[in-house]
Amino acid sequence: MKNITFKACFMMMGLTVALSASAQQKQPKKAKAFGKGISVEAVKCASTEYEQMLQQQFPKRATTPQFEQWLAPKVNAARAQRLAGTTPFSTNTVVTIPVVVHVVHNGDPIGTDENLAVGQILSQITVLNQDFRRMANTPGFNTNSVGADVEIEFCLAQQDPDGIASTGITRHNLGGVDGWDMESIESTLKPQTQWDPEKYLNIWVVDYIYIGFGELAGYAQFPTMSGLPGLEGLGLTETAETDGVVIAHKYFGSSDIYPEGTYDEWGGDKGRSATHEVGHFFGLRHIWGDGDCSADDFCADTPVASEPNSGCDPVDTCPASPGMDMIENYMDYTSDTCKNVFTLNQKDRIVAVLANSPRRVSLITSPGCTLGVVPSLDGSLQLPGVNSYCSTTFEPNLILTNNGSTAITTATISYSLDQGAPTTYSWTGNLAYGDDTTITLPTQALEAGAHTFNATLTLVNGVADEISTNNSTEIEMNIATSYATANITVTVMTDEYGDETIWALLDSDENPIVANIDLDNPWASEFYNSNQLYTQTVPVAAGECYIFAILDLAEDGICCEFGQGYYTVTADDGTVIASGGSFTDQEMTPFSVSEPMGLNNPGTSLNGTKLYPNPANSILNISMPSGNVLPENFTVYNSLGQVVNSGKVTSADMSLDISGFANGVYIIKLNKGNSSETMRFVKY
Repeated sequence: MKNITFKACFMMMGLTVALSASAQQKQPKKAKAFGKGISVEAVKCASTEYEQMLQQQFPKRATTPQFEQWLAPKVNAARAQRLAGTTPFSTNTVVTIPVVVHVVHNGDPIGTDENLAVGQILSQITVLNQDFRRMANTPGFNTNSVGADVEIEFCLAQQDPDGIASTGITRHNLGGVDGWDMESIESTLKPQTQWDPEKYLNIWVVDYIYIGFGELAGYAQFPTMSGLPGLEGLGLTETAETDGVVIAHKYFGSSDIYPEGTYDEWGGDKGRSATHEVGHFFGLRHIWGDGDCSADDFCADTPVASEPNSGCDPVDTCPASPGMDMIENYMDYTSDTCKNVFTLNQKDRIVAVLANSPRRVSLITSPGCTLGVVPSLDGSLQLPGVNSYCSTTFEPNLILTNNGSTAITTATISYSLDQGAPTTYSWTGNLAYGDDTTITLPTQALEAGAHTFNATLTLVNGVADEISTNNSTEIEMNIATSYATANITVTVMTDEYGDETIWALLDSDENPIVANIDLDNPWASEFYNSNQLYTQTVPVAAGECYIFAILDLAEDGICCEFGQGYYTVTADDGTVIASGGSFTDQEMTPFSVSEPMGLNNPGTSLNGTKLYPNPANSILNISMPSGNVLPENFTVYNSLGQVVNSGKVTSADMSLDISGFANGVYIIKLNKGNSSETMRFVKY
């Protein structure tokens, strides 16, 4: 079931737009466009920011100066051994690192969008080997005098942590999550899916990665320093379950090797984002040292630079220091086509890290690249997601895969919705080793709200199979509430920084239908003023799904630190679909629309009763056509459903004093016997 996604509201390709020069302590803002690509390039890497976050989260984790002080003598030793023609490793000179690629998808078929094809994944492993080995006759080769063969190779893991044969590719269907913020990746995704980080380089490939208001190509966890025996508290165990590399799917793999894949169209399609992040994983820093010309990447053979570079044009950002910027270095931000260099000093750092850093040194002796045991009888289940958050039915399509050497001819599956009584389903067929088939279970009826569907493979060929860890699958669904209306009305009261507020009504494909600015030309748009009340009515279609999304560019909502801003989204009859104001960067509300049963025009009832002025500040007038039977009484509700006023209707024209009401949207209900009518008004 497709959940409301981060991407729907805040997809950004990396361009910073100065929308205003806010005062006080407000931060510069970046443009977001609810799925609109209004810029040309993503932020390349957030490994430095990620390391800062880890140091804040785990204060005992080594700071950058502490880590470099620990590493420096080890790098000097590695350099001396290199010059002497020896190696610090106890095994062969070339080290092979087992890699597990976690493909995190939202139910798309394999080979579609973020659910990458095997060929695209293999192309990335090929690029890593070409780049780290400075392989001749490939894009990873260079003739630079300081260019190095790092003597590291990579293999897709041939066995899982239990010693069972593996392809080194795992696929995780997480129920329609189209994009990930760093916090969710760290707290949820990594701990739930990671393989033993002492034996494998874990690489997570996800749809999109977001940090603050930026989209990322990737980030990696830097290595840790080891302490003296018995010394604890260096943040080693705390960061173990998040160790690895994260790459956005369109930056993973090479369009030259596997052109059928899904790639970035702005120069990130040759697989060098992964090379860059794996460089961080082994201890390399950006060539500009994440500072100005006085900063250091701790590699003497990379010329001093003051900032990241893009494109492939030669540049010298520190003309007072010798040498042009090394734009061809994998640790710059230049386009993939320019990059082909790890230097000798960078190799020394990597060698020192591999020989000394916890969870790096153990990779050298990992059995992950040795073929594991193929079980005799092993089936597995996967449950792809579905593509609507407002569907009233769900048709489960399970994928049964044979991972064992014995053909699967029968399978028994137990499934349930929302922890209800389990139902048994029996399948018959003939699945050879490595084959899979789709099993369609009976359609499940759904109501609005949260749902969980799970299925378990209980028997294979009439008996329990040998591997139970892959027998169960589960998906969570959140079905939107349906409203009977022909229109929705959006009301926004801005805070003191109205130019930070953007909202949009999105269709079921997460494309904007209407917004408060021109998303195709945001630079020319008129933004809200400070403390401004804004109302817009938007027609909607019965049977359609929508998302209302609102964001604050400074990530502090519209209430209450800098004013008493708020927003409401209401149906024709005044029913509140969404409301709020106190949030951080964004709020999103999905909903669906059924045939309208109530009012078609806000402020006007079926029998012609009108409210005016609307919005109103102090006095609200109620006018009922002469000759109509008057309602008996009225009740006024706030957006929380609380009664704020009530009384008898004494004439066809009456007035209410609303000066004491808080600003916001209210519902007035007129009652006559068993009948009632509701209307909406706004107090400002």
